[in-house]
Amino acid sequence: MNAPIDGGQLEAILKESLEKDITTLLAERLEIPVREAMDLYYRSKLSHQIDSGAYGIQYLDAAYLVDDLLENEPSLFVLRTRS
Repeated sequence: MNAPIDGGQLEAILKESLEKDITTLLAERLEIPVREAMDLYYRSKLSHQIDSGAYGIQYLDAAYLVDDLLENEPSLFVLRTRS
């Protein structure tokens, strides 16, 4: 029999799913490999905000957060060139 999931475990699962969705969308929009999108995401302020649960940001839609990331952290994407 499986033990019930507590609030902390559920929160971790939700964050992991959100991060997966963000990196997938970022890869699609920038036409880059998912691994590169993951690198960009994990260097962003957004990833730290989601990790800490700042402002309840982890409950927002992934597409909205990708838009926000592209708009508010352009320095992450300036030096990147398409291969």
